[in-house]
Amino acid sequence: MENEDKNFALDDSAKQLYEQLEGIDDSLRADVSVVLESELMEYLQQEERKRDNYRLLMAQAVCLFVDILSETKPADLEKESNPKVRVFLNALKKISEDSEVERNLSCRFRGQQNILEGDNPAAVINPEAHDYELSMGDILLDCQVAHKVEQREKSKGRGLGAKLMKAFTVMSNMKIFNFSIDIKPGVKEEDFRRYGKNIKTVVRYYNSGGGENFIVHDEYGQSNINLTLLAATNNVKSDSLQKLVDQLKPRMIGPEPAQELSCYTTVYDVIIDTKRFKQQLPKMPIEVNNVHQLMLFNRPDPKRTVEAVQVSRLVLAKFGSDPKKASEVISSISREGYRNVQSKVMGKRLTQATEFLELAEEEKSKETLQNEALQNIEEGLENVPDEVYDEISIDAGGEISSVDPEGQETKWSLHKSLFGLVSYFKQRSVTKKKVRDITNKAIQFDAEDYAVIAKNFNVSHKEAAHLVELLRECFSETGRFRRSFFEKNISAFLKYESRVFEFLWHYLKELKHRDDRVAFLNSIQILVSKLKKPQIAMQVLLDDIFSPAVACSFSDRNGLILANILLRSYNKEEKSNVELTPEEVLFVKGGLQKNMIRMAQKYFKRNHEQVMEKISRLIGLILKKPFISKLHQEEKMPAKFVAFLLREVVIFLSLVGGELAMTVVRGVVQEFGNPESAFYSKAEDKALVAQGVKLLQVAARGLKRFDDPSAMEVLLMISCREQEFTSLDNDRKYQAMVNNIMHRLVQLDG
Repeated sequence: MENEDKNFALDDSAKQLYEQLEGIDDSLRADVSVVLESELMEYLQQEERKRDNYRLLMAQAVCLFVDILSETKPADLEKESNPKVRVFLNALKKISEDSEVERNLSCRFRGQQNILEGDNPAAVINPEAHDYELSMGDILLDCQVAHKVEQREKSKGRGLGAKLMKAFTVMSNMKIFNFSIDIKPGVKEEDFRRYGKNIKTVVRYYNSGGGENFIVHDEYGQSNINLTLLAATNNVKSDSLQKLVDQLKPRMIGPEPAQELSCYTTVYDVIIDTKRFKQQLPKMPIEVNNVHQLMLFNRPDPKRTVEAVQVSRLVLAKFGSDPKKASEVISSISREGYRNVQSKVMGKRLTQATEFLELAEEEKSKETLQNEALQNIEEGLENVPDEVYDEISIDAGGEISSVDPEGQETKWSLHKSLFGLVSYFKQRSVTKKKVRDITNKAIQFDAEDYAVIAKNFNVSHKEAAHLVELLRECFSETGRFRRSFFEKNISAFLKYESRVFEFLWHYLKELKHRDDRVAFLNSIQILVSKLKKPQIAMQVLLDDIFSPAVACSFSDRNGLILANILLRSYNKEEKSNVELTPEEVLFVKGGLQKNMIRMAQKYFKRNHEQVMEKISRLIGLILKKPFISKLHQEEKMPAKFVAFLLREVVIFLSLVGGELAMTVVRGVVQEFGNPESAFYSKAEDKALVAQGVKLLQVAARGLKRFDDPSAMEVLLMISCREQEFTSLDNDRKYQAMVNNIMHRLVQLDG
C-alpha cells in the first residue's frame, strides 16, 4: 500500500458530499400509552408497540456499544470471541433481519433540553449536557421517549431510561458527541469481523490518549478517530494514510485551496466520497464523532453550502481537539440548534455563538463567516416560541438574562449583532400580542411595532402601517369580522405573500365567534388559492395543527380544510361557503399536488410521535374519555364538532397516504364500524350516532385509497352488521342512511 501512495489523486468530478439535511426533531415526545375502552386506541397502541420493539433494540445496541468502549481494555479484545462484543453483534443482527426499518443506527448529542423528573420543570435530574438522541430512520429514542416506553412495556422496558442515561453520561464524559452504525441486511460472519475490527480500533483509540503511532491525524494536526478507523479497517498502514492526508491538506485549507473541494468539510469526507479512494478505502460501518452529523445547514444554494463548510472548518481548526465543544459551537450557529430550545439553554447557545463571532473577527473572510452564522442563528431564533422570549430580559448594555423556576437569575454577554437579533425577536413577541388584540380600539401601534412588522415582512415602515390598517379594516366597531372587507383587501395582502398567510392565520384563526371563524375560513381559502408559494401555507398549517403542545382547538378543523384544499390542484369549493371538506375529494387521484403530498408525508415521518399524540387526544375527546388531565378549551368542544374534526383528519390522511395515515384510517374504520364500540355505547345524543356512521363512510372511502389487501374483507365484515347498526336508532331516515352506507361499503368505487 505504501508504494501506491503516489497514485492517490482526486477525481476532478468529485461530487458534493453534503445533501440537504432536515435535522432531527427535538420536540417533547408524546405519550400514546393510555389504554382506553376503544378498539381504535388499542389498535394504535399495537402499532406503537411495534416501534417500541425497534426502540428497545436500538437502546440495547447503543448501551452495549458504550459499555464496550468504556469498560473494555484492548487486551480483552484479542480473545477469539469477546462475550460483550458477541452480544452487541447479535443485537445488530436482530436489527438487520427486519426489512421494514432503515438500518442506519445513529446517536447524536443534542444538548437542548434538561431531562426532567416527570412533568415538574423544577426537578431536573440531568442537565442538557446529557441530552442525546438515538434514531433509526424516523424512529426516535431519547430519555423522554424512554419514559413512555417504560409505561407501555412494563416488563421489557423496565429501567430503560436509567440505562440510557448511564450510556449518555458515559458518552458525555468520553467527549463522544455522535456515532453511527451502518447495519447491512442479513449480517454475516465476515460482517461480524469488520464490526469487530472497528470496535477493537475504537477501544484502542480511546485507551491510547492520542499519542500512539497507529493514530492518523487530520489536516489540522489533530488525532482523528475516523481516519484511524479507515486505515485499520482496510488494513492500511497509518503512515500511508497519513501521507495521503498530508497530500490533500493544501488542497483543503491552503495556501491555495482547490475549488472542487470547497463543499467538503474535512479530508476524511473527501476520501470516503471520491471514486478512486472509495475503491481502495471503503467506508467502515462504524463512525464516531463525524462532523458530517453536525452539518445541519439545509442549503439548496451551493454558495451557502460553501459558506457553511467554511464556518465548520473554522470551528474544527479551533475546537477540533474537543469534539463536545465543537459540537456545541456548531449547534450555536445553526438554526437546528434553536429548535424547541429552552430559555436557559438559548442563553448558553448565544454565548457560544458570541465566541464564534469573535473568533471570526481574526479571519480574512470575516464578513462571509459572520454573515453565514448570523443568518443561521436568525433562522433558528425565528421559530423560538414567544413564551421563551417572555422569559428573558435584555438590557441596553448587551446582556441577556433569564430566571429559572427557583428564582435564580443568569446573565450572558452577547456580541452586538446577536443583541440586535434577540432584541428584535423580543419586541416581535410584544407586537404580536397587540396584533392579536387588534379588535380592541384602545390598542395603539408605535414606531417599534411598525419596525418589527417591516423587518418581518421585508417592507418599509409605511407599508407596515398600511398592513396593520388593512387588518383593522376587517373588523367592525364591535369587533366582528367583516368578510367583504377582507376579500376586498386580498390583492393588497398578497403583496406581502412570503409571510402573509402565517400573519393572517396566527392572528385570526381563533376569532371568538363561530360565525366569524367560518367567515374567515371562506375568505382565506380565496387567498390561499392565489398564493404563488402555497407550500409555505402548508408548512404553517402542519406545524400549527400538529404542534408539540397537542391541544385540540377550534381552528384545527379550519386548518385541515385549508390543508385539504392545498393538496388538490383544483378547488371546487372556492366560490361557495364551506364548513366541511366534501367527501367527493376522496375520489380525486390525478388532481393531487404531488409536491404537497410529499411534503406532508415527510412531515409525518419526522414528527410521528406528536402526530400520533394529537390523534390519540382527539379520539379521547370523541369517546368522552379525556386521558390528559388538563383539557382547557377542549372540554368546551361539542361532541359533534369533535366528530367533524376527526372527519377532516381522516380525509387529510387519506389524501396524503403513507404508513402512518393507513394505520389511523384503518383504525377509525374498525372503531366506527363496530356497533358495540365505546363511541356508540356512550353517545347520549342519537344525532351523534348518525354522525359516527357517516364518519365510517368517509373512513371506508379513505381506506380504499390505500394498498391494503385486507381492506375489502374488513369492510365486508362491517356491512354484515347492518342490523346491529339500524337497531341503534329507530328513526326511519337514520335506518335508510345506514342501509345506503352499508351497501356502498363493499362497492369498489366507494
